[in-house]
Amino acid sequence: MRTLPSVSARRRRGFSLIELLVALTLGVIVLGAAMGYLFREMRSLAGSEIRQSVSRNGRYIGVSLRHDVQKAGIDIESTVVFGTVKAWPGDYGDTLVVLHVPYLPEPAPLHSLVPPAGTDDPLTGDGTCGTRCLDLLKGPITPLEIGLGDLARLQVRATRRLILIDDLVDATDTTFQATFTEAPLILRQAAGLSGGLQLTRSGTFVQKLVPIIYYVDAEGQLHRAVRVNLDGSPVGDILAYGVERFEVKLVFFDGDELDQANPTDTDDSNDYDDIVAVRISVTVAADRVDPRVNNGELVKRDYEWTISPRNLRYQRNR
Repeated sequence: MRTLPSVSARRRRGFSLIELLVALTLGVIVLGAAMGYLFREMRSLAGSEIRQSVSRNGRYIGVSLRHDVQKAGIDIESTVVFGTVKAWPGDYGDTLVVLHVPYLPEPAPLHSLVPPAGTDDPLTGDGTCGTRCLDLLKGPITPLEIGLGDLARLQVRATRRLILIDDLVDATDTTFQATFTEAPLILRQAAGLSGGLQLTRSGTFVQKLVPIIYYVDAEGQLHRAVRVNLDGSPVGDILAYGVERFEVKLVFFDGDELDQANPTDTDDSNDYDDIVAVRISVTVAADRVDPRVNNGELVKRDYEWTISPRNLRYQRNR
């Protein structure tokens, strides 16, 4: 009579070929499912990271623009030819400029001209203390808030000019001398004593201004500047990368949307004092292409904001 092998004996013989094949097949199925899940999660994470990066850039640009454009016209009204918000097309994207008077914590003071001896009015020459040099009043106690390289407005009665300060000298406890560059244009705005502007004994003063400038360079980097070089070019810091489009439209009180104001044509509804809002359109692209995301194409997103500074609305409705 044949004796069946014991259970322990069968265990010592190991798995049969069929059992091994079944186990391998199940293992491959489980491993394949796990790898598929892992690849899907990696693709999802990569896509989420890229899209979130684009969204963060877009949101950051929007927050910065809303904050800055709202400053347009603080303590300085727009006139027909002098805008506290300006825009113009460029090679890589539009340029947006906002001008306002800084608070320190009070508005930057008006520094009146100290006229020279004599009675001539308007004054002859290009300054009072030399070519492009002005004698101005200051407070006897408070420190002078204007510094080298600062942008300021030169107001001669109803006429405005921008000036860039390139030298400052204390004359007395209550007066100082400010020299400005000879640039006839700053930020596409009439500057200095261009156009034959003559100083007057009264109604002439200088006040510090702060510019906020947005522009895009050839690498698609959006810059934000609050100062300019002595040649008038902006000193900007990179605000965002991957900006493929930065388009600015000025919205006028009659509803027109134009690339820039034109105070010299016959249309009196597209001057700088007719601007009520700014519409900004931006396209932001991801910093890289991932074959697992968006079918291997670069992820992009369009944004648009319409910002109506309260100061411009007040000027228009006044």
